[in-house]
Amino acid sequence: MLIFKFTKTSTASLVSHVDNLRAVTYLFRRAGVEAEYSQGFNPHMELGFSPPLALGVESYAEYVSVRTDCKDMLLDKLNSVCPKGIRFVRQFDATVNLAGTLNRAEFRLSAKGIGDVVEEITAKGYEIIYNDRGKLVTKNVEDKIYGAQRLDSDNALVTLAIGNDNLRPDRLVLHLFNKHRLKGDYSIVKTTAFVNDVPADEYLSNIGNK
Repeated sequence: MLIFKFTKTSTASLVSHVDNLRAVTYLFRRAGVEAEYSQGFNPHMELGFSPPLALGVESYAEYVSVRTDCKDMLLDKLNSVCPKGIRFVRQFDATVNLAGTLNRAEFRLSAKGIGDVVEEITAKGYEIIYNDRGKLVTKNVEDKIYGAQRLDSDNALVTLAIGNDNLRPDRLVLHLFNKHRLKGDYSIVKTTAFVNDVPADEYLSNIGNK
């Protein structure tokens, strides 16, 4: 199995997870990657993705696995067919369930004044209020927040749970906006994925197939 790290930035961040799956499948086909396919009436390329991003969140740390016997370096082939915003940056020879293994991520939050309020999220019993399908929900997210760091008044880093039991960074940002009456635009960039405390790149390199 090969695992590729790729970026999802610019207009690519506005592509949903399902559409991103289709797009990456198409890129693998165009690049001539000889991948394994599922069996049955409607066979499809067997790909595995890191946990999905909220729409509009950019990322420098997305991952996709493909079942293939190929051991060639395929980055140049893939990048030659990539659209704007998607770029493959690393290749690993490893076997892992990405969606079930990657469980934390660091996000850079940028908005006027957000750095001055972000460290409150590490408080014991911290709760956020967010809109879920038209209904206001109050939720204790203490166990989904692993760190918060002020970089300057308008920038911060937070480490949050991803995967099945996640805290969406956009919900956190909107909660801080509403609570502290912040104004203006904001941006969210996923900078690093983790397996517990270990950066994903380091983890994948250490478990690499020999």
